[in-house]
Amino acid sequence: ENVAQEMAWLKQQYQPDHIWFSDDIFGLKPGWVERFGEAVQAAEATIPFKIQARVDLLHEEAVLGLKQAGCRTVWVGAESGSQRILDAMDKGTTVAQIHAAAERLHRHGLQVCFFLQFGYPGETDADIEKTIKMVHDCRPDDLGISVSYPLPGTRFYERVKAELGEKHNWEHSDDLDLMFRGQYQPEFYRQLHRVVHQEFRLHKTAALFSEMWQKPSQLTLRKVRQLLAAAGRWPLLHVERARLQRLKRPNQAFEVEKTKDRPRT
Repeated sequence: ENVAQEMAWLKQQYQPDHIWFSDDIFGLKPGWVERFGEAVQAAEATIPFKIQARVDLLHEEAVLGLKQAGCRTVWVGAESGSQRILDAMDKGTTVAQIHAAAERLHRHGLQVCFFLQFGYPGETDADIEKTIKMVHDCRPDDLGISVSYPLPGTRFYERVKAELGEKHNWEHSDDLDLMFRGQYQPEFYRQLHRVVHQEFRLHKTAALFSEMWQKPSQLTLRKVRQLLAAAGRWPLLHVERARLQRLKRPNQAFEVEKTKDRPRT
């Protein structure tokens, strides 16, 4: 109720067109989101907003509460399409929950956006392809991609802290610069970022083309420009995919560590 009252005051005083709730996990307390939706509606405080949430909290009642409150966009830490990698991260979520949350949000008219990360220790090519397939299948509205970061206090951090040297936080790196020895060299992950984003945009354009084919009355000049721009990007994607394959060279330091860890016979 307090948050709903604050939103009512903001709406009256400033008439914002959008609000961004910066909580890492919105609506962590069970039942809070449903009560929040009712309170916002009762106070006539609806303002479009976006949040970050966990997929395992986005059950049917919670999504309805978000919709009632005026939520437009939900960012979730999908991270990987491989259950093996999610388990290694101690994420506590499943690939099935990611698919279900995306379907549920879309069904109720809310946008769903994925945070993804690549380069987690032990990630294989098959794990990467599973993540790309998850993006294709779930059709999120936007993506945020980074490499895996070891956060102090986690098992991941303890596992790689000897490799960090002077690098102890994000200030010493960018979103695509591994702070530890990964499976591949950093340039591979930068190229992977480009490829995944290009494929994502092209699949969104393909969906737009299908929509326009079925409903030509909704065709606009802006959408025509989108389709024409995408047509020119298709050949480029093949070039970028080929470059990604060329960059798929194992990190020599990583290979040395694996060799050391192998039991002697």
